[in-house]
Amino acid sequence: MTGSMVQIVWIDGTNCDLLGKVADGVFDEPIRPDRLSQYLANPHNWMVVAITDGTVVGQCMCVVHHHPDKETELYLDEIGTGDHWLRQGIASKLMEAVFVRADEAGIEEIWLGTEADNVPAQRLYEKTGATGEPALIYYLEW
Repeated sequence: MTGSMVQIVWIDGTNCDLLGKVADGVFDEPIRPDRLSQYLANPHNWMVVAITDGTVVGQCMCVVHHHPDKETELYLDEIGTGDHWLRQGIASKLMEAVFVRADEAGIEEIWLGTEADNVPAQRLYEKTGATGEPALIYYLEW
């Protein structure tokens, strides 16, 4: 892993300053402090990051879904690894941290989606024992 130790850290309002230095490719767009504060204010939003040498090199964001008719589940919303840290096990470490926290919270199901041509992501998920199912996604815009 480029010779550096990777630290896995859950982000909340007390340590969000760790997101001050982020490697290219970790997030889709630059982090906006107002959006970060709003995201972290919701206890059902989880964010875990991988840090090496003071730089965030990976992230995973999840949303806890409580339902009135079924068990609570976790939606794995995003996972990203810095451009120069791909295929070094960072995403796997982030997912392991999510599994541990989900177990601690009594959550038994995690679901996510990815593009049909995103083979590296599919391999990552299948490595955990997950199986893919055909799905159709609609994006509603107004």
